[in-house]
Amino acid sequence: MIWVLSESIGALALVPLGLLFKPHYLLRHRNPRLLFESLLTLAITLTLSWLSMLYLPWPFTFIIVLLMWSAVRLPRMEAFLIFLTTVMMVSLMMAADPSLLATPRTYLMSHMPWLPFLLILLPANIMTMVMYAFRAERKHISESETRFRNAMEYSAIGMALVGTEGQWLQSNKALCQFLGYSQEELRGLTFQQLTWPEDLNKDLQQVEKLISGEINTYSMEKRYYNRNGDVVWALLAVSLVRHTDGTPLYFIAQIEDINELKRTEQVNQQLMERITLANEAGGIGIWEWELKPNIFSWDKRMFELYEIPPHIKPNWQVWYECVLPEDRQHAEKVIRDSLQSRSPFKLEFRIAVKDGIRHIRALANRVLNKEGEVERLLGINMDMTEVKQLNEALFQEKERLHITLDSIGEAVVCIDMAMKITFMNPAAEKMSGWTQEEALGVPLLTVLHITFGDNGPLMENIYSADTSRSAIEQDVVLHCRNGGSYDVHYSITPLSTLDGSNIGSVLVIQDVTESRKMLRQLSYSASHDALTHLANRASFEKQLRILLQTVNSTHQRHALVFIDLDRFKAVNDSAGHAAGDALLRELASLMLSMLRSSDVLARLGGDEFGLLLPDCNIESARFIATRIISAVNDYHFIWEGRVHRVDYLD
Repeated sequence: MIWVLSESIGALALVPLGLLFKPHYLLRHRNPRLLFESLLTLAITLTLSWLSMLYLPWPFTFIIVLLMWSAVRLPRMEAFLIFLTTVMMVSLMMAADPSLLATPRTYLMSHMPWLPFLLILLPANIMTMVMYAFRAERKHISESETRFRNAMEYSAIGMALVGTEGQWLQSNKALCQFLGYSQEELRGLTFQQLTWPEDLNKDLQQVEKLISGEINTYSMEKRYYNRNGDVVWALLAVSLVRHTDGTPLYFIAQIEDINELKRTEQVNQQLMERITLANEAGGIGIWEWELKPNIFSWDKRMFELYEIPPHIKPNWQVWYECVLPEDRQHAEKVIRDSLQSRSPFKLEFRIAVKDGIRHIRALANRVLNKEGEVERLLGINMDMTEVKQLNEALFQEKERLHITLDSIGEAVVCIDMAMKITFMNPAAEKMSGWTQEEALGVPLLTVLHITFGDNGPLMENIYSADTSRSAIEQDVVLHCRNGGSYDVHYSITPLSTLDGSNIGSVLVIQDVTESRKMLRQLSYSASHDALTHLANRASFEKQLRILLQTVNSTHQRHALVFIDLDRFKAVNDSAGHAAGDALLRELASLMLSMLRSSDVLARLGGDEFGLLLPDCNIESARFIATRIISAVNDYHFIWEGRVHRVDYLD
């Protein structure tokens, strides 16, 4: 029996090591700290156990304390190894010196030598397992806390622990970013303070149900105030953590940012409202045709369009009979082709109604099943009667406009925003030398060769001319592609849409060649002497005023010369007025040939002349006047074989 018990005690020391030993335990001792602590504990335990066996009356009691201390300090494997080592040392000491077992109860120890070892190993092993369970539980709790902490910290949505009174106990970064507060700031607030007032009562009602046990969790969409005072939407999910006795401890709240979702919902809602309003305002009827059951579905507007009572069930035959006979074949063909080609269709047809004929435009798309076959058609019908009438009226108005433009004498050219021609009437074709077919899409100034004056510079910008000036004063010339030119006056009017957007311009060109020619003649007559073609008195005085006005600004000196012919009256009386007129013309030509291009020679009346010499000093003016006097005095006027002379008085 003693041997059996001894073997059992040996097994108690060795079996735990055998059961626990795994190769990775050897790798674990590469950790210097664990290895050092294990060796230190082993050394202390063996030393103190050896001393206690030698000097203490009850050594095993002290050894039990040492082994339990080892069990507290070390993991299971290391603790069991120390237990085995200690038992082996004690066994060797007892075998070497049996007197160590001397106790007041020697008889008991002699018959039960295994008892000390049992007393040593059993409490130590129990303590080791208790400590192992404690460490495992603590590790499990730590790992759970770490997982929960990481789940909160790295969660993409906001998470928080909320007290039963609403205070924020703990919050993660996502929630702080969502609300705009730091964790410290949130701890000083409650969720009631941050909740939109309209959502607070509903939230509190759910909280009461959660605390009372009516529900386990709840979720709701609610609004919060963020740090900036803006209202933000969130999806809230809440659960309650209770104590083992059922007392509520805190809430776990998951708060997901759904601002974008709400904005999308709002946009979709507004879009649906617009579509509904558009359908109602535009008179659009919506229909659906399921092919296999051959079921037609119409909305209210469809019955109104076809003027069919709502109690009549729509089908193909009902619709087919509403279509005018002359449109039925085409409509049926379009629908059949669409079904065969599995493509959308657009169809226009006419139906008979009480007030006459209604024009309908149908648009439809096909819905395919899993096999790729057309399962149903979904489409709309629109009343196009008013549009058709407007198009017809527009066509007639366009025809009248074309006839008018073809009939008027002015050239009319339409251009787009890129200054390219979109229309030309016959008058424009004649004046430019281009046909409308040739000119369409061509830049305007390529077709219209316009210059400032007959030989002036080419107009590079059609807007550069002063169109506010009169037709005669504008002085622009249109050169025909086939030769020739026209004095023209043009005006530009922008073309705008109903909303005011500019889509181009209309250029109206008027041929003012004759009018401008007459004006030039009148202007010339008003400023020139009819006999000598020199400037007259009015023109001379005008030029004089201009020179006087510019004296101060230009700091130039000008000269004024008055000319009077002596013995002109004698020539006029003796040879006649025709001779006098001829003499004046010849002398005017003579004097002009001796002047600069900037000088102004004018006939002031009778035999009196005036001469303006701009930018000319007294010496130069005296020289010019002396030359003119000498030339006139030396001039021999021959009339009907007789020589006449005049003197020049200045």
